[in-house]
Amino acid sequence: MRTKGGILTGMTAWVTLLAGVVGAVIALAGQQWGMRRANRTRAGELLLEQCAQLIALSQDFRNRAWEETVLGQQGRVDTWDLGAHRLAMARVQILCQDSAVLAALKEMEASGKAYGGHLRRADLSDDELEALRERNKAAIEALATASARVVQRRLGAV
Repeated sequence: MRTKGGILTGMTAWVTLLAGVVGAVIALAGQQWGMRRANRTRAGELLLEQCAQLIALSQDFRNRAWEETVLGQQGRVDTWDLGAHRLAMARVQILCQDSAVLAALKEMEASGKAYGGHLRRADLSDDELEALRERNKAAIEALATASARVVQRRLGAV
């Protein structure tokens, strides 16, 4: 082995080997961190997509209901995509366990059911129907606000 005069000592070999191992550990740790960050970002993107889909479908329902009640168009609510709405709602429930999002989701579902259930009743006054419509609108806005906070936190925007 060589020293200053050209021979390596046993200690130099061990230090070199240790430096190689430490470098490999740092590289693997960085790779793991990067994969975890990518997975977290993907989950945030999925949540964003499903929340946006759910909000859009809920607003579409409100618009269709308005077209039926105010404009007198028939069958607008009947052609609304309830299956896609239920699927988006289930995905949000799976992807997000935030209490504010889940509470807003529950209120949006309850207000939507109340609004949709009373929509077809002939004995409901315009004021009562409008109150249900406004409750549903507020629930949709609450979901949008709560989900935006969670998505921004997951994607690192805040």
